[in-house]
Amino acid sequence: MKCPTPHKTLRSLLLLAALILAVQPLAAQRDTSGPHHFTLEEAVRYALRNQNNVLNARLNRQASLEKIREMRGKLFPHINVNGSLTDNLKLQTSYIPDFSGNPDNKIPVQFGTKFSSQVIGEATQTILNSDYFLGLRAAKVYDQLSVKDYERTAIATRVAVSNAFFNVLVNRESIRLTDANLVQISKALKDTRARYDEGVSERIDVDRLQVSYNKSENQRANLERLMAFSLELLKFEMGMPLQESLTLEDELKSFAREMPDSINYSVQDRPEYAMQRTQVELDKLNLKSKKLEVVPSLNAHINYGVNWFSDAFSDLYKTGFGASNMGLTLSLPLFTGTERLFQVKQREITLQQSQNNLSYLTQQIQLEVREAWTTYKNNSASLLTEEKNMALTQGVYDRVLLKFGQGVSSSLDVTTADSDLKQAQSDYIQALLNTLISKVKLDQAMGKIKPQ
Repeated sequence: MKCPTPHKTLRSLLLLAALILAVQPLAAQRDTSGPHHFTLEEAVRYALRNQNNVLNARLNRQASLEKIREMRGKLFPHINVNGSLTDNLKLQTSYIPDFSGNPDNKIPVQFGTKFSSQVIGEATQTILNSDYFLGLRAAKVYDQLSVKDYERTAIATRVAVSNAFFNVLVNRESIRLTDANLVQISKALKDTRARYDEGVSERIDVDRLQVSYNKSENQRANLERLMAFSLELLKFEMGMPLQESLTLEDELKSFAREMPDSINYSVQDRPEYAMQRTQVELDKLNLKSKKLEVVPSLNAHINYGVNWFSDAFSDLYKTGFGASNMGLTLSLPLFTGTERLFQVKQREITLQQSQNNLSYLTQQIQLEVREAWTTYKNNSASLLTEEKNMALTQGVYDRVLLKFGQGVSSSLDVTTADSDLKQAQSDYIQALLNTLISKVKLDQAMGKIKPQ
């Protein structure tokens, strides 16, 4: 048995190391379903990379760049090569005067050969054409429109992810409050059952507290299911596969404190305003294009070709005859009827409509901001009220439980206080969610939410 040489051993180790290094990046690329721990900003960044609407908007942006390149390509020379092969099955017959005899007599003759072939290459160059140059400008304006469309889509994605994110946090807060209620009502139920076993309390007290406890447990289970669904909705808005694990890192209180105090905005910050302004520019170019149809177009060309003729196919390509020419082509539309005049009028009307829409959009944005500000202020005021009410109701509930433990209050007082506390907590949670969502809507209306 032969031992491997040192060189072979070293080569094998190097090969093995190379394979390990090659496999590790592939394994890292495949491991994309690990648990995610995201803050709100991290969730938004993930959505901007993976959400379907954002991906399509980014593709639209790329398509607009290709459109610009297409329009530029029209200004470069165009070269065509054409070839033909003809078999004259029967040559055309013509009459010519009989120059050898009586010129008044006509004799039939056939011109040409049975086989002919031709190859010609031609290059054309546009020198003057208003449509090409206006088309290039229009393509650049269209690119600006695609940029604004991407920004609008990215902002809408930010809003959707933020709302879904807040919904999860609010559900998590609801579960926390319900757990606290369960702890209190469970202790009261346990103490009451112990007193009942000792003959101090009545059965009706145990049953009332048991009903309240059962309702709290059922509410807890409902919130768990709602929490799971809200988390899947957040994954959907982010473009994340539903089977992946996601944990939210932010706390709800940190967002509840981020509240604006005044309206400070500009309508130009809204992507919709920029898009409508771009549409006005496109309509101006469209009108200008129709007006410039009376401008002449000028094209240059040069070509070279080879012709072959023969009565026998086997001799066709033995001798060729070259031909070439170059020149200019000028097209000047003098009169094309009156349709162009009416088409110009139509495009002037379209331009006026776009300008009117821009003015209307300005007022619409201003009204949206006022509405969003009013809704936010109302929700914010309601949140402060409900937060105070919940604290007061919690205090009442704690005192009732204390008195019940001392035998001063009844189980009916406990269940009534528990029901009031649950309602106050529910009102607080709803007011909190409404405030957070209206804050996002206000930022969107004022153009404060940026695409990146």
